[in-house]
Amino acid sequence: MSQLRKKAPYRAAFAAMIVGLLVACSGPTAPVVAVADPNAAQTTLDAALQADRDFAAAVAKDGAKAAFTAWFHPTDSQFVQPGVYLKGAEAIAAPFEQSPPGFSIGWTPDSGVASASGDFATTTGRYAVKMGDQTLEQGRYMTSWRKDEAGAWKVVMDATIADPPSAGSDIPPDPDGRPG
Repeated sequence: MSQLRKKAPYRAAFAAMIVGLLVACSGPTAPVVAVADPNAAQTTLDAALQADRDFAAAVAKDGAKAAFTAWFHPTDSQFVQPGVYLKGAEAIAAPFEQSPPGFSIGWTPDSGVASASGDFATTTGRYAVKMGDQTLEQGRYMTSWRKDEAGAWKVVMDATIADPPSAGSDIPPDPDGRPG
């Protein structure tokens, strides 16, 4: 009997701790259900596609240098093309300062993906670089967009892949058999 009296306080304390732990970990009595907007990603993509179209229109209206400086994130943006990597809006826009008369670049977005959170999207489409009426290069592009602190869409990554040369092009084949 004396052994039972010695263990009783510990058993009572242990039982109280278990009950307290169960109450603390049980959470709310009704389940919390977060309702996500099933159209949120599509709404984000539509906004990014419109930003992409607006960016292309700004290039045609204001010139490539001014538009690229305005639409690319000042510091967090990157431009990638085979053999070219530029970081930051000023560095990305700088080559357009030397553009000769008749030079133009244009594109049309046709697809993309976006986050349901509403702050990130990637658009894709076709681009063309021209000198007057002559097409110098065309291909596909991918542009990643992120909303900045003010809520405006800014380009954070832009990459292009030129179409392969046509079969009748004047580019001689590589003597080592490498493509392109």
